[in-house]
Amino acid sequence: MSARILALMWAGLMASSFVASARITDYASPLVTTGLRFGFALLLMTPIYCLTRSRRSLSLRESLYSTSFVLRYLLISGSLVGFFIGLFTALKTTTSLNTSVIYTLVPIIGALFASLFGQATGLRQWLGYLLGAGGAILVLLFTRDGSIEWHKGDAIYLVACCLLAFHVVAVQRWSAKVSAFEGAYLILLFASASLLPMVLVFGELSSVQWLNLHFWKLLAYLTVFTTLITFILQQWVTARAGAACLLGFSYTIPVWGAGYFALTYDDFSLLSSGFGLGLLMVILALLMIDGRFTRVSRGAHGPTLS
Repeated sequence: MSARILALMWAGLMASSFVASARITDYASPLVTTGLRFGFALLLMTPIYCLTRSRRSLSLRESLYSTSFVLRYLLISGSLVGFFIGLFTALKTTTSLNTSVIYTLVPIIGALFASLFGQATGLRQWLGYLLGAGGAILVLLFTRDGSIEWHKGDAIYLVACCLLAFHVVAVQRWSAKVSAFEGAYLILLFASASLLPMVLVFGELSSVQWLNLHFWKLLAYLTVFTTLITFILQQWVTARAGAACLLGFSYTIPVWGAGYFALTYDDFSLLSSGFGLGLLMVILALLMIDGRFTRVSRGAHGPTLS
């Protein structure tokens, strides 16, 4: 299947995760929810990992004996955990609209990190990033209530978005020796190990509604579709089409979110001319960004764009 179609599926699942995560906060804290979805996804993947591991790839035991390998995955997983912690912290003093707008900077920040890794970005791609950010913000403004004002938590979330951008670029750069499934498994392994002590100390486990069936339904969806599957899709797309392709398709997340809202509440009034203009800008941005990522070659240090 085309990497672009898979990237679009990834964006759709990511948008649905925001909807499900917002609903599950009535039953458990975001920190507990994240720790549980990572932990359960890891449990589901472990037997499959053990049964399907390729002989040509590094075994888990061999990988853990490699200092550089462990350090790289600590950075990859740590940056992802840092993003979630930053998000939770920021939302205490800012709005979801603000975080959604700031999130549109992730592809641009990712391109800056890619430059540090020696992956140059052309002028057309930079213009595509700017156009995509503008289109995504336009979609948000026409489909979300509220005004944009700078809050204390916005600076925290901006740092969190930098960590997320680094995570996506680092996955492409440092995951050349493992398959998409193995890469996702290792990220979940290190992320779960990092989150466990924080969940136990700060998760307020006594307030979790463990006996509520709806809580487990939402958690199951978050675990399987928006953690396990999205992690594998992310690994697959970045390995074959580049991190910038995945980051570019993240501009479609607000569009998916607006569609979910319209279907859920049977309210299509938000799909206005402003929404249409923003959608058109996002589509044009994807064409500008993606044109450069038609071929990905693997060098000695991982995938490089050509």
